[in-house]
Amino acid sequence: MRVFYTALTISVFCCSFVYPQYFWELKQPGLSLGGPVDVEKNNSNNVYYGSINTVYKSTDRGETFSSLGIPIPGATQIKNIILNVDNPSVFLVAIGSDKIVKTTNAGTTWNIVADSLNFSYFGIPMTPDPSHTDTIYTMSDSTFMRSTNFGDTWTIIIDSVGCSTPCDIEVFPDTSIILIGDSMTGIFRSTDYGQNWNQVHNTTGEIPTIAVDYQTPGIAWATRWGGNGGLLKSTDYGATWDSLSFFNGQNMWGVHVHPNNSNYVITGRFSGGVMYITHNGGISWISASTGSSNYQVYIVDTMTVFAAQSNGLWKLNSDYFIPVELTSFTAKVINNKVTLDWITATEINNYGFEVELSHDNQLFNKLTFIPGFGTSTGQHSYSYIVDEPLSSRIYLRLKQIDFDGTFEYSDVLEVDGITPSDFYLSQNHPNPFNPSTTFHFSLPVDVSVRIKLFNMLGEEITEIVNKDYSAGIHNINFTADNLSSGTYLYLLEAIGNNGVTFTHTKKMLFLK
Repeated sequence: MRVFYTALTISVFCCSFVYPQYFWELKQPGLSLGGPVDVEKNNSNNVYYGSINTVYKSTDRGETFSSLGIPIPGATQIKNIILNVDNPSVFLVAIGSDKIVKTTNAGTTWNIVADSLNFSYFGIPMTPDPSHTDTIYTMSDSTFMRSTNFGDTWTIIIDSVGCSTPCDIEVFPDTSIILIGDSMTGIFRSTDYGQNWNQVHNTTGEIPTIAVDYQTPGIAWATRWGGNGGLLKSTDYGATWDSLSFFNGQNMWGVHVHPNNSNYVITGRFSGGVMYITHNGGISWISASTGSSNYQVYIVDTMTVFAAQSNGLWKLNSDYFIPVELTSFTAKVINNKVTLDWITATEINNYGFEVELSHDNQLFNKLTFIPGFGTSTGQHSYSYIVDEPLSSRIYLRLKQIDFDGTFEYSDVLEVDGITPSDFYLSQNHPNPFNPSTTFHFSLPVDVSVRIKLFNMLGEEITEIVNKDYSAGIHNINFTADNLSSGTYLYLLEAIGNNGVTFTHTKKMLFLK
């Protein structure tokens, strides 16, 4: 994630050589319940926090707040806020009178879009599908519902999941897998968008919060209040759960994973105001106190973390939040190749940079690693020539890595005007997938292309495509309507005038 110093217009990376000493600062007093924090996806300076019947907004990354619009009529609690990704003036709010309200004008007016519901008192009643941002899930008692038009209308998927009133709902990206943590039974799991459910974890207490890891497929975290408390982790899309012994006997509540760093996780104890931070995926933890009960943790990036506590919204701070200052990052085309140049003004414990490339601005692959200068107050210049098959449009970014593994991404550069110099077949994305995925391949000349799908026994399942393509980068969408879950092989053959000129095979995983 990127933070900008306005006066100098420079990008900032966070670096820290040792595990930093953290402290929390109260930024907006209020009464917090559920998960009342959200941040604009396209402008993380804009932070939203709900308390009682008022939504507050910050435009300086949570340093100061002011009320937004008018108080929500009839609200006694704000349980959670979901911003529209494309238009943050449009958002949904679940309120304590067991309703969902919607605004289309940043809180100037409010309309009830779901009424006569029954939410958990402490719960987070709504969640978006991260792969389909207009799709929102909610529950009333044990009835599971979905909206596909950002809350305007709702459809009942199943009358009874079989659990008690849910505390949290989470969806794994690019899958049909949904998890529910409830208020007295455990964790429930669906693999078909909520039509059927199985209980996968039992507890005599509550599962207040579940957090899905968006970087490492299959990983999720869950907190437990009561039932001996604790923090749970799953590595198989929530099918099974292990308890971390460090947290046994502690009544835990909020948990969140850094959106771009699976190793950086923060969780909070319900009472006593103790928050725990790991930089290594849960192997070790350090603590920092807020002095009040925790409900939600929200990680925007390494230096921007919020905690909704019983007495308001707190923000994480540290004396070690010293940035690497990236003053420029540019790309130029020379002799049909892309040259990247970037300059740093200062570096604090900078391990180095990974250069990453994408053909669709979604799936990025590492090209190389460029070592940094550690700690330096002098200006340093870097350069790298991209020597990969490229299309008429590619996307490039830097991943700056700290010595302790902390990392941040640069802005993405978009480059046009390149013709591939060789044949290339990339890994399908997403992978694992359900039900659709995309194949990307590059062609330096006009050829006929066949893509075939095989099972692991080498038996051909289907021919995905068989047609002529011009030179360039191409994307093919594939929907696995009739496949069983499992690993498959896909083979690309490029056939020119003189026969087959290129073949390549890769594996992919279909997960229902």
